Amino acid sequence: MNLYREAVLHIRSLPSAFWIVIGATLMNQIGNMAFVFLVLYLTQHLGYSLAQASFAFALFSGSMLFVGLLGGSLVDKIGAARILIGSLFANSIALLLFPFVRGYSTTLMMCVIWGLAYGLYRPASQTLVSHLSSSGMHKITFSVYRLSLNLGMSIGPAIGGYLALHSFTVIFIANGIANLLAGAILIIGLGRSTWLKYRPAHQYKLELSIKYFLHDSILRTFMLGMIPVSMIFFQHESTLAVFLSRNLGLPLSFYGWLFTVNTLMIVFFELLLNVATMNWPYRVNFILGSLFITAGFAGLLFASQQWHIIVLTVVWTLGEMILFPAASSYIAEIAPKARRGSYMSLLSTISNLGMLLGPFGGAIVMEYAGARGLWIACGLWGMISVIIFTYLREPKLSL
Repeated sequence: MNLYREAVLHIRSLPSAFWIVIGATLMNQIGNMAFVFLVLYLTQHLGYSLAQASFAFALFSGSMLFVGLLGGSLVDKIGAARILIGSLFANSIALLLFPFVRGYSTTLMMCVIWGLAYGLYRPASQTLVSHLSSSGMHKITFSVYRLSLNLGMSIGPAIGGYLALHSFTVIFIANGIANLLAGAILIIGLGRSTWLKYRPAHQYKLELSIKYFLHDSILRTFMLGMIPVSMIFFQHESTLAVFLSRNLGLPLSFYGWLFTVNTLMIVFFELLLNVATMNWPYRVNFILGSLFITAGFAGLLFASQQWHIIVLTVVWTLGEMILFPAASSYIAEIAPKARRGSYMSLLSTISNLGMLLGPFGGAIVMEYAGARGLWIACGLWGMISVIIFTYLREPKLSL
């Protein structure tokens, strides 16, 4: 009970700037629907082939990866709040212009611009959240942050699905307007604070964040451990749908219900779970989270009924709730305070890399070895993460 009292006191002590960021995050996520429908928009509305649409989406994802390597240095040099607002407005402009773009080469260029703006948002947002939290309580702070993310994501794509029945163009416009409103919330809410007047104590050169991966052994171990389990996790956005439809003959509506189960669990239980485990060593969080995610997907090897899939969804969602808040908290703890932007951008890069490599690698394995081969591969990938995390060191206090 003392843990919950401590968590409540910490949440109450969070500054008003934190709740402004949470409000802006919720607004942004409610409108965050366009990327989900990008491939459908390019194929069904503009008439491009699936290969052309996939290449455009790959450029979008690749731009996010690239900016993740440089964007952290921008956050450290210019300030998290400024970059956050700038990324929202840049994202908004790209989305509002996107429906009026014609020609494949111009569409590809817009995907690159959109990806660069979109990729700056998450590291800037997480860096600002970490600055607004206190050391030792980052896990609780990031659980509240993820609560706003998932609440928004439970609303946005659902609205997008309804809008897609009437007009793809409206999806991009609605997303762009939501970005503008989120940016306005930050400008108005943080206008009198010091966060928009940020000046770094030292003048930093712009440099690739990968430098810290090469020189920080603790960060390097963490990132290497996160890559395989992230590849497993993002199967839920790609090969899982194919498996349910092709191998089990289940309708896409059932696949959609799995996201509802996932979101409801996170909204109602993630914060409580992370309060209960907030004093656990990070190594335990990462190993246990990886084991649950691995079991949730490797277990599909034996699944044949709908209830099997639902139980396994609960299992990998439990792993998600343990692993990802701890990952953001760990980065906030190990990063020098003046370089949190660079470290957070590497965390985003790992997530984007998992989102890119996981579905791509999973599709290749499924194509040549079938679904059974894929779920066995997920088990092996998960064991790699678990082994790496056993060597992870606990963080010292942030500098």
